[in-house]
Amino acid sequence: MKVNLLFPLCLFLVLSCNQTSNIKDHIGLKSKLEGKWIAKAFDGELHEEWILNDFGWMQQQGYYIEQSDTSYAAQTQIQKVGEDIILFSVIKNSNPKIFKSVSLEEDKIIFENNDYKNPFEVKYEFLSNQKYRRTIKGRENDSLVVYEFNFEKSN
Repeated sequence: MKVNLLFPLCLFLVLSCNQTSNIKDHIGLKSKLEGKWIAKAFDGELHEEWILNDFGWMQQQGYYIEQSDTSYAAQTQIQKVGEDIILFSVIKNSNPKIFKSVSLEEDKIIFENNDYKNPFEVKYEFLSNQKYRRTIKGRENDSLVVYEFNFEKSN
């Protein structure tokens, strides 16, 4: 009798552990950003990996590598706070930056924070399932600077 009850209990536990959770994509960016990406940047490459985290927000780990030397590392998250879509960026050895979405369209999202000089704007343009462009605008020495990074999916 104990064996008859033990088998269904074990089967239930195994099936429960193997179920994949359906995490809700709150902003609809998973299909556009999820995966590993590479972009040429200056004399090196930017590497990023975007995932949909357990809370349903897009989260990124990124680094810049030049001649086998990693000189930049960052963690970024895009999430909704109230009715606003917010970009949180934490660059290693730097203060966190917070940007608010000022434009959300099917193929692009623009974030701004005019309290910052550089950058004050970050734009993501979703060109295809395999390509996206990030454009960063800021002020350096009272001059407008624009950096454009064209990412291609690497996985």
